[in-house]
Amino acid sequence: MESVKPVIDQGRCTSCGACVEACRFEVLKLRKRGAEPCGIGNCLVCGACVAVCPVGAVEHPLMPAERIIELPEEAPVGYPELMDLLARRRSIRRYTDEPVAEADLRALVAAAILAPSGHNAQPWQFTFVTAPERLAAVRAAVAEFYRRGLVALDDDAARAALGEQAVRILTIMAPALQLLLRAHDRGDDRLLWGAPALGIVHATPDAPVAEISCTYAAANMQLAATALGLGTCLIGFLTIPLMFGDAATGAAVGLPEGHRAHAAMAIGHPRLLYRRSVVRREPPVTII
Repeated sequence: MESVKPVIDQGRCTSCGACVEACRFEVLKLRKRGAEPCGIGNCLVCGACVAVCPVGAVEHPLMPAERIIELPEEAPVGYPELMDLLARRRSIRRYTDEPVAEADLRALVAAAILAPSGHNAQPWQFTFVTAPERLAAVRAAVAEFYRRGLVALDDDAARAALGEQAVRILTIMAPALQLLLRAHDRGDDRLLWGAPALGIVHATPDAPVAEISCTYAAANMQLAATALGLGTCLIGFLTIPLMFGDAATGAAVGLPEGHRAHAAMAIGHPRLLYRRSVVRREPPVTII
């Protein structure tokens, strides 16, 4: 199938060549009258040519003009402000009962899709669970999944059926899982931490480099949530049963059939006010 290519307004084009230089796949060439979409490459619809043109002469049929944001030459947020936002992002494990507005959830998605993705595939899709009965079903399904897993660790045949990777994961996680299950049995939520919303970033199984792309999107969501006064917490304990195809957990979350979940996060209004940042370990840095 022939790719859809950008359109150049030759009346406005100044032949500066910026769009040609920015194009990664040689879709554009610089001719005497200006840039033209006559190169050998297939367009990925990355929008680099649209974004870089100094006179706005480049458009793309798959990029509606009304959705394009004009950017000032200098970012309105400097490094200190960015570091402040990054320092405020925390894994929040106590939430109020206040619901998360649908507009806020959509704002998180708007931030998520600005993330980079492999081959510009943008494979991500988003599902939010906010109904209390569905959230309760998620907690129950996950608890039962891990309850079965811990029982299987004590049975040789069951361990063999689980496979080496699953046994290793369950063994490492066993102490935390036992706390989760004891809390669940007494009615305490140590999975979603009482959050009124759950967000899942998922993709079809054939989507290219979906896992890392969805992870990037989830990171954007967390920062956007912090800027909106919301809190988040990535829930690996939920991602695991979804990745292993647990039917009950998948049904409770309500993902489209066959989709793979790559990130899950609790979302809500933090109950506690964090007044300072925490210290991270100094990482090894090599500059060659």
